[in-house]
Amino acid sequence: MQFEINNEQFIHWLNMEWDIEFKSAREDIDIYGSPERALSRIVIQDKKNRLFLLEKFSRDKFSLRRNVGRAIKYLNSNGLKEALPYLTTKHGEFLPFFNGSCYEMSLFLKNTGVKRPEYLESGEIGKNFASFLLNLSKASSDMVEKIVFPPFSIKKYIYKLFSEMELHDIKMYKKYLPFLDFLEKKFMAVHDSIPSAFCHGDLHPLNVIWNNEKIEAVIDWEFAGVKPEIYDAANLVGCAGIEDPNGLTHAMVVTFIDSLKKSGIIGENGWNIFPEYILALRFAWLSEWLRKKDKEMLELEACYMDILINNMDILRQIWKI
Repeated sequence: MQFEINNEQFIHWLNMEWDIEFKSAREDIDIYGSPERALSRIVIQDKKNRLFLLEKFSRDKFSLRRNVGRAIKYLNSNGLKEALPYLTTKHGEFLPFFNGSCYEMSLFLKNTGVKRPEYLESGEIGKNFASFLLNLSKASSDMVEKIVFPPFSIKKYIYKLFSEMELHDIKMYKKYLPFLDFLEKKFMAVHDSIPSAFCHGDLHPLNVIWNNEKIEAVIDWEFAGVKPEIYDAANLVGCAGIEDPNGLTHAMVVTFIDSLKKSGIIGENGWNIFPEYILALRFAWLSEWLRKKDKEMLELEACYMDILINNMDILRQIWKI
């Protein structure tokens, strides 16, 4: 965003839209979350020394980003303080346009981060993740009636991915086919029976603003929407396991699952196929590694899926599901 920040016309537009007084670009500050969500992003400081995150998106992202902005605002106003709302302009817009691109602004919060993989030993982090999902469930209970999100099916996603691999990458198709065969023994037949809920869509420690072990805010809601109610929990546990497979039995995951069971926000149908859903969600990550042609992660993913399949009965016992 170097050109815009050095453009007087852009700075004037920025000041007028969000009613701030731009002081400087803080290129010395690291930005957390995924950089791939936006065309570019930067931390800016105004003359009151407040820090903001300014992000630039292409025009084709406008509808998605606006829907996400509306959802986060609704969740925040409904009591989910960890949903950090985007700042609206003086016209009440989330994404005003400048020279064909749209821009989004939010407060920039300090982040202590968490140490990897040491966070896997923290039961407190697991408990706080479960508390966040409980609060998200409460805050979004009637949101889908007001903000429309298309439902997501990992089952359809997997079949589509395999049809594409069969056409364009037969080596990968054959390599991962045994994992699909495993899911077809039980998972695929019962997938559609899992109740749906509004989900963050990409919940893991790198998408959290931390104050030591406390969750200050959850960021990167790009994949938010209506999904099976176990989606966020399965994604979080799956990310813990790819960090370190032994982490699936450590304090963070065990405390998280135990706290989540006590909350009652996931039904019996979901828990019955929870380990299989963790495996199924890894195909969304597989798609990312294929897109990036990341050979190292493709090999690691296959090893991880194999570990999940061979240890599902043990995990069920440890997690008491």
